[in-house]
Amino acid sequence: MPVTPTATLRTPRMVRGLPFLGSLLEWRRDHLGVFMRAYQEYGPVFSIQLGPMRGTVLIGPEYHEFFFKEVDRTLSVPELYRFVVPMFGDVMMAATDKDRRRRHVTLLQSAFQGGRLAHYTDLVTQEVDAWLDRLGDGGQFELWESVEPMVMRIAASALMGPEIRTRVDEFRPLLVDLARGMEFVLPPNLPLPRFYRRDRARRLLTEMLRPVLTERRRAPGAHADFLQTLVDDAELRAEGDDVQIGMALCTLFTGYITTAAQACWTLVQLLRNPSYLTALVAELDAAQSGATGCQHAGSAAAFRTPRLEWAVKESVRLRPVMGHYARTNMQDYELDGFLLRRGWLTMLCPSVAHRLPEVFTDPERYDPYRFAPARAEDKRHPHALIGFSGGFYRCPGQAFGSNEIKVLLAGLLSHFDLTPLDAEPDSDFDLGVTRPRSPCIIRYQRRRAVG
Repeated sequence: MPVTPTATLRTPRMVRGLPFLGSLLEWRRDHLGVFMRAYQEYGPVFSIQLGPMRGTVLIGPEYHEFFFKEVDRTLSVPELYRFVVPMFGDVMMAATDKDRRRRHVTLLQSAFQGGRLAHYTDLVTQEVDAWLDRLGDGGQFELWESVEPMVMRIAASALMGPEIRTRVDEFRPLLVDLARGMEFVLPPNLPLPRFYRRDRARRLLTEMLRPVLTERRRAPGAHADFLQTLVDDAELRAEGDDVQIGMALCTLFTGYITTAAQACWTLVQLLRNPSYLTALVAELDAAQSGATGCQHAGSAAAFRTPRLEWAVKESVRLRPVMGHYARTNMQDYELDGFLLRRGWLTMLCPSVAHRLPEVFTDPERYDPYRFAPARAEDKRHPHALIGFSGGFYRCPGQAFGSNEIKVLLAGLLSHFDLTPLDAEPDSDFDLGVTRPRSPCIIRYQRRRAVG
């Protein structure tokens, strides 16, 4: 609650760090390591300095509940998201007007519901089937270099439509340049090469999309993708092309990059745990046998295998792709006897919160069965698992992304035997999400005909 500072309140202890920089350099190398060591030394409430930014980190489901409830009240959203304005403009989470920001997010939520989700899943299956066909009978592939472009093709097809899907090889490198210009700490207008490439990419992507918007407006409702949702919305249309293009690019980027990273981690963990993988493949085979005659047997199997659902959840628990969530304190406020300063950040760290033994049994162990109905450890608290954030700003594309991962893995594991991995790859943070560092080589051999 808001407070007037008094001598009885204390600021949470600050993690020791370098002058001026604080923990910034270590945080850039290893998000989880920084937060985990701080939690072990200082407990569930501690402060951290990341360059010019200072924040207080809250660890635990009860604090998660407070965080999500107080967003747009005690805690403010857009200040922290100003770093995306050079990439996408003043849209969605970065929109400074609360009503406009919430309207953008509500529109995004509506695009991933009901029949739209089923339509997207059909497109996902088509793209996955085409990727599997290209793999041939056996060989090897580098995990990120194979999965990331394939997920981009899915996102282009499902969210942007055929006009962009046919130009995806031109579109994708520009979007990557845009992403590599992402900067949480430094001023976004410094004369740095990556910022020049970011601005060039935004200009060229806008030039690519503007004529598509013009054509789409001549045939309202002609397409079932997200871009058509943006084009047909009267209020958004009144905000102009730049806003529609910014929302399209922002949704495409965040949806594809997080899904690609989580899909890679899920596969890595399965290949590190052969006994669970064997049980999952047997379940997929049984489901696929019952789906004989379906157009896309792999897709049908994906939604009939609880073990695959549990494996995705366990990946989100152990390897959430978002290193932290943060909001700006609108005023001084008190929490559990601590004073949290106005203008500082309030932060959550999923990777640490998902490893609390009071929430998850033997939390360092890979154990997807913890999500089976008999245990349901994620149901112990409504905010125990926060890999997709929570509250009003919870990831609108969660179901779409989860379905995409399940279709991808169901198809891959149904068609191929994969060689287990001897070691788990290190983490890479270069695109704003935590992903397996390359190279991570996956070896495969076709196992049998499917469908």
